[in-house]
Amino acid sequence: MEDLPDRGDNAAVLVMGDPIDELGYVAVDMKDSVLRMRKMEVFGSNLEQPDLNARVCSDSLMRAAASYGANKGAYRIETEIPGLGTLLKGVGFLPEGKKFVCDLSKIVKICKD
Repeated sequence: MEDLPDRGDNAAVLVMGDPIDELGYVAVDMKDSVLRMRKMEVFGSNLEQPDLNARVCSDSLMRAAASYGANKGAYRIETEIPGLGTLLKGVGFLPEGKKFVCDLSKIVKICKD
């Protein structure tokens, strides 16, 4: 995470794996109550030319990131990761400049206390 410029608060790396291998990760942080997916990798796949594994893993990693962000007080999620926004359009991500954005309420249920 140190190599990311303009690192925000609550920076974390969420790792996805099975009992034997790590399958991928997403690096996130928050800025102004927006969860930013800064880096994502699905090992053995290319997010810009996704195979089925990349689609399944990137969706799962995005949902884990959204849940993490909701627990930290975020209301929105965004990414500038090449290929990822297009891959996640089906979930509700929309282009906004060079970013893709989505309200967290479209991804996770946010409960009120």
